[in-house]
Amino acid sequence: MSEPSYTVSFWLRELLVPVDGSGSSLKALDLAIDFAMRYGSRLTLLYVCERCERAEEVRSLVEKRINGRIEYSFRVVSYDSRVSSVSNEILRAIADGNYDVVIMGARGTTVNSDLSVGSTAMAVASNAPVTVILVR
Repeated sequence: MSEPSYTVSFWLRELLVPVDGSGSSLKALDLAIDFAMRYGSRLTLLYVCERCERAEEVRSLVEKRINGRIEYSFRVVSYDSRVSSVSNEILRAIADGNYDVVIMGARGTTVNSDLSVGSTAMAVASNAPVTVILVR
């Protein structure tokens, strides 16, 4: 038998996890937590918002999910919808950071339940220069 390989741990060193409080984003967070616990990945959680009145609520949901099991950083990014979008801000964070993978929910807080992949997830998956894992 050969020695075990930890190649995956090199693919998953720095993870960016956009969160918005939706069930889909929290499932993505669960996967990222698992990777962090198994492979020692570092997590950056990103909440992109226009008015940001839900920032503390989202942070609280994240803290309950993580429950002290891992260390992480939580960033809140405010944007102006006249000049940017949630997907643009996520892509900017990817460009500014040193992330190996983005793990995000396939659908956010959109009201159209007929969509299996939302516009933000589609834009990030299509334009990110790193691996993007969409969680449903």
